[in-house]
Amino acid sequence: MRFRWVWLFVIMLLLAGCQPSYWVLEKDRLDEVTDIKMYVNDLQMHDDVKKYQVFTISEGKKMVVVSLGSREKDKKLEVSGVKFSPKETIVTVKRKPAPKAYESNPYILIGLDKIEGDFIVQDESGDRFKETDDQQ
Repeated sequence: MRFRWVWLFVIMLLLAGCQPSYWVLEKDRLDEVTDIKMYVNDLQMHDDVKKYQVFTISEGKKMVVVSLGSREKDKKLEVSGVKFSPKETIVTVKRKPAPKAYESNPYILIGLDKIEGDFIVQDESGDRFKETDDQQ
C-alpha cells in the first residue's frame, strides 16, 4: 500500500513539472532585460498606451509587458491566472488599487515558458488588451 502512495506522488511531481508556467518579474530587476527596459521607459513617456507587448527572452521564453495607461495610474496589475492549451494561451490580469501612483503608466512584467496558439491578454471581466503595433 505504501508503494502505491509513493508511486502516485512521483507521478504527480512529474505531471506538475511538465506543465508550462509563468512568473512575474519584479520591477527592480528590469535592468536584466535591456530591450524591455527601453520599452517600459517609453511607456512612461507615452503614458496613454493601454496595451501589451510580447518579447522573446532567454531560451525562447516570453516576457509580456501589459500597461494600463495614465487614466488608471492609481491602479496596479496582478496576474489572476494563466491558461495554457494547444489552441490558445490566455493571461488574465486584475486591477488593484495602488497605495501611491508610482508610475505614470502602470505595467506588469509577466514571464511565460511558452505561448501556444492564439495569445490573449484580458482582465477579469473578459475585456481584452490589444497588442501594440511596435515591433521590438
